[in-house]
Amino acid sequence: MTDWLPPGLFDYGAELAAEADRRLGAGVVGDAACWIDMPRRLKLADVVSEPVRWGNGALCVDLGPDDGETWERFAEVHQGESDTEAVAASAQEWRLPVTPYRRMSEAAVVTAAPESNCEPMDPASFDGEVLDGKQIVDLTSMWAGPLCTELLGRAGAEVRKVSSTARPDGLAGTVMYAELNAHKTAVELDPRFGAGRDALERLLATADLLVTSLSPRALANLELLPEQLCVRHPRLHTLAVTAFEPDSPECDWIAYGTGVHAAAGLGWMGDEPQAPAYSYPDPLAGLRAARVAVDQLAGVAHQHRRVSMAGVVAPLVGSMACSSGDGTPTSAAGSGGDRHG
Repeated sequence: MTDWLPPGLFDYGAELAAEADRRLGAGVVGDAACWIDMPRRLKLADVVSEPVRWGNGALCVDLGPDDGETWERFAEVHQGESDTEAVAASAQEWRLPVTPYRRMSEAAVVTAAPESNCEPMDPASFDGEVLDGKQIVDLTSMWAGPLCTELLGRAGAEVRKVSSTARPDGLAGTVMYAELNAHKTAVELDPRFGAGRDALERLLATADLLVTSLSPRALANLELLPEQLCVRHPRLHTLAVTAFEPDSPECDWIAYGTGVHAAAGLGWMGDEPQAPAYSYPDPLAGLRAARVAVDQLAGVAHQHRRVSMAGVVAPLVGSMACSSGDGTPTSAAGSGGDRHG
């Protein structure tokens, strides 16, 4: 199993943690490495998806528990295609979390979207009470979204974690899940159906912020896009934690952190594509999202925001792309990547 992580990861994470702590209150986030390195710290047997060689390149096939049969059918249908970009796009039409491993020399550097149309919040004026009594509905799963809402809960917000036994969180039952959801009240409901949807509407009626990690298509099906919510809940803020930027060709794609790592070019800097030690884009996005959420509730960021893993890792991509001084990236083995374990 690989132990590679991008160089500068923990220093960059510390910057994101400091930004969040200035808004959440000193010590809420603490040591960023504790959040970024959770799989190792908690000794989880987390096995990331290794690159799948395909045609003229490689794919990140990061399947969920219900995707196996669909992937087998897809692979049989498309086995004769060699263009990994086209294959990944077709897989997304099948609702499969498949992304191409792009060589960094070929990958477009994603530029993060502007975070606010307003002046950034002055940390010196933060009185630590922005989150007191705020009602937050957490419709997220796995790592990035739950980290964001856990930090908000630790800072004083009242977080209601929506879960469903019919569609459980992929981390449910693990020590990581317990730590990422310790400061929340669990609410069992399935928003896809009548009774569950009605129960969710009641939660949203009194909520200040809805945090999601669903795809835009799933949000649309649940009538939870900002333009759908504004009529029913005009005062509600929304924060979507997604894989890719809203103005990118992949804006509607389904992907986990390893898939973002692959598509951004961070997974192919040498002769062979390489999976990371774990899904490091997730905690980076969770830290950034916590900062954005506080700015929203303080009234200095837009009511409806989106934080993407691809946008958050953009500084790491830019740094790696320029690491040799002439724009040609160095190999992973020789780049001084952060290695732990």
